[in-house]
Amino acid sequence: MKHQQVSVDYWSMGKAMLVYGGLTILCWIMLRLFNTVFTLPRRLRAQHENIQDTLKELQRRFPDMNITEEDLKEAEKELDEYIKEDQQKKEENETGETPQIEDKKSL
Repeated sequence: MKHQQVSVDYWSMGKAMLVYGGLTILCWIMLRLFNTVFTLPRRLRAQHENIQDTLKELQRRFPDMNITEEDLKEAEKELDEYIKEDQQKKEENETGETPQIEDKKSL
């Protein structure tokens, strides 16, 4: 048996690597989409039931109060704003800036 010379075709090897890499990424994206299609409705249904349970609990605890889903969403937004303001105040205090104290006379 004779010794045979083996030549490596780098161009074909690189193209094949890129094609297989692209196919792998596309398959991963497709699997994620299938997963989302099957799990998203369940998550949305659970979230909706959670909001409804919260509304029922609030209406049971406070029967005179008329609370809607929009009110709850607005309350969440206000809570997020308060948290952000609190974080900003903490950051200002950490940087060494002293908060301005107002005189009671000026109030």
